[in-house]
Amino acid sequence: MNGPETHRKAECRSKPGRHPILLFVVLIALFFAFSAWSPPLMYSTLAEWHESWQRQLLSRVCHQQIDRSFTKGGVPLAVCSRCTGIYTALPVALIVFSFFFAVLINAKAYIIRIFAIVSLIVVLDGAGNLLHVWQTPDLIRLLSGALWGLAAGMLLVNILTIHRDS
Repeated sequence: MNGPETHRKAECRSKPGRHPILLFVVLIALFFAFSAWSPPLMYSTLAEWHESWQRQLLSRVCHQQIDRSFTKGGVPLAVCSRCTGIYTALPVALIVFSFFFAVLINAKAYIIRIFAIVSLIVVLDGAGNLLHVWQTPDLIRLLSGALWGLAAGMLLVNILTIHRDS
């Protein structure tokens, strides 16, 4: 298939700005990253953190156990260390992969497998902690969350751009 339609598809793949839904998803991811990281910058006591809008918002998706969260000045981030990795890596992955379509086009066959494997690792680690089989250190939780955020970002960019253009 040659002609204007082929040229239009190639042009659309090369210009992330042509994907307003992706831009919207990036903005939402950046908002959640800000929400996760901002409490130590905005509050000075644990009581203030407990009443914060960030904790209230993110309590729907994270257990927010203080002993599993990074703190600064005695005030924890709004989410646990694993969710911190997710909320930090997801917008980074969305932004980076939205500009590198060629990487995703070449890895198209592997993206779902990568996401599934990383998800399995996170679920197994979470289950092991929940069942008290092991206790994962916060740095490992942060890294596993970051891997999941990167894989989720790669999958989202693939779904929102490449599949739509094909």
